[in-house]
Amino acid sequence: MFELTKIITTVVLSPFNVLILWIISLILSALKYKKLSYFTTFLGIFILYAFSIPYTSQKLHDSLVTEDNLTLDDYKSAQAIVLLGGGLRDSKELFSKLAISEVALERVRYAAYLQKETQLPLLITGSSPNGTSEAAVMARELNMFFNIPTTWLEEKAKTTKENAEFSHQILAKENMNKIIVVTNQWHMQRAKFLFEREGFEVLPASVGAGITPATYGLNMMYFIPQSGALHSNMLAVKEWLGYWKEKW
Repeated sequence: MFELTKIITTVVLSPFNVLILWIISLILSALKYKKLSYFTTFLGIFILYAFSIPYTSQKLHDSLVTEDNLTLDDYKSAQAIVLLGGGLRDSKELFSKLAISEVALERVRYAAYLQKETQLPLLITGSSPNGTSEAAVMARELNMFFNIPTTWLEEKAKTTKENAEFSHQILAKENMNKIIVVTNQWHMQRAKFLFEREGFEVLPASVGAGITPATYGLNMMYFIPQSGALHSNMLAVKEWLGYWKEKW
């Protein structure tokens, strides 16, 4: 099911969906349905352009962000910190053959800060698709680089839904339900919803820049297609699809 979900998501998102539209356009053209062929061709061009520009990326990511507006005193009222895995990579660095990704490193840094300030026990949750424990690698780097202890490792979850379910199984035994959840701001809406569905009271600790200030303004570069913007847009669209899938 995990692999099937990944395949379906890839097909639905750009650029794969645009390739499908253009293939359909060629078929329609061969069948002499010229108007439909033109429509699918230009629809593909529109989708590719719209999701390749920074302006769309900014708007989509801003739509995912809810400002936390919490203080350290608010976080100190929690019972535990839950840090969500964010991916692994192969490593040529001398300290390990496996390292956490850039996304995970940002989460680890914020979790380290919050743990030092609150002295709350830390649970790390996550496993990579091949079964490697993201939680264990994150715990090792937290200890190695930040001198932060980890109280619980949840090493089976491959999805955010499983992060919430398996974390609940661990923390329910400790009678803990008020938690700080640490993840990226584009992921927080879905994560918070799923953890609250398990019965947790969630204090979100979002990693990111927040909503784009209105004072930043726009320039021509916001409307020029860029490869980085395509990736950013698809990340945001994927999050919205995941969120509404869980809501339904």
